[in-house]
Amino acid sequence: MDRTMTSETGRTADVFRVTPSFGDHYKGLLVDALPLMRWEMDTSVNPLPDTLEAEWHGDPGGTVSDYPSGHAVVPVFSRRLAEETFPRFQEFGHYIPVRVAGARAGDYRAYIPSVIVDCLDRKASSPPSVVGEIEHAEFIPERLPLTVPCFRLTDNKTYVYWNGWAARLIQSIAGPENVELRLVWSSDPGAVPHPRPMGF
Repeated sequence: MDRTMTSETGRTADVFRVTPSFGDHYKGLLVDALPLMRWEMDTSVNPLPDTLEAEWHGDPGGTVSDYPSGHAVVPVFSRRLAEETFPRFQEFGHYIPVRVAGARAGDYRAYIPSVIVDCLDRKASSPPSVVGEIEHAEFIPERLPLTVPCFRLTDNKTYVYWNGWAARLIQSIAGPENVELRLVWSSDPGAVPHPRPMGF
């Protein structure tokens, strides 16, 4: 299989999971993803939520970054991150307000990709678990939607996969000390994926 495809930036094509940097002083948001997941699994029956609910977790005295949620289903942006990514991302997904105690309206928004693609190499990938996690994912390069920031899979309509250019953009805005990029897959045969990028 040809793994030499490059992205719009000329980089090697790669796919990441984006998470906050978890540490002793991490403070972040725990989001109730169930209303969103119901919509993702069956849009004909369940409406896209107008808002999502969240609560703080981690160190109460910790600093909240611009990318405060580690949920594989619900990426959450601060107001600043949402505003700075909107011109590049808005065409390909939904910005949904996240309500949390002690935060102003609009301080946090979930970004949910509307792009769903059939690009998983099923023979080379691990089968989805009961909750949909694919522990080892191999992608078919020519099917990857490289121009969109992130996507969901036909094999798992809930987990969010980020293209490299968008993951690096988020990290550059939020700060590399605040955002971890876990490699899921790369067209570079020498790249080493995270051992369990979509896990906790």
